[in-house]
Amino acid sequence: MAGDHHEYLNGTGYPSGLKAEDITWESRLLTIIDIYDSLTADDRPYKPAMASQKAFAILESMCNEGKLDGEILRDFYDSGAWKKDPGQ
Repeated sequence: MAGDHHEYLNGTGYPSGLKAEDITWESRLLTIIDIYDSLTADDRPYKPAMASQKAFAILESMCNEGKLDGEILRDFYDSGAWKKDPGQ
């Protein structure tokens, strides 16, 4: 599962260039979480943290490009699991 978290549904990811039918739900979710974390992390010395709204706009754009699973992205957003303070 972790080894596939750089794969995109349209086959443009790496290391194997897998397509949607070969990528598990768990890997699809992990890909979204990993990208979100990379964009919003505030502990990276080489870049400032991005606002959640901008990160989700990028993720949505990647869905529109056929790279990410839009349904899983919506579920991730609706879950609120991405919030630093779950009470937000």
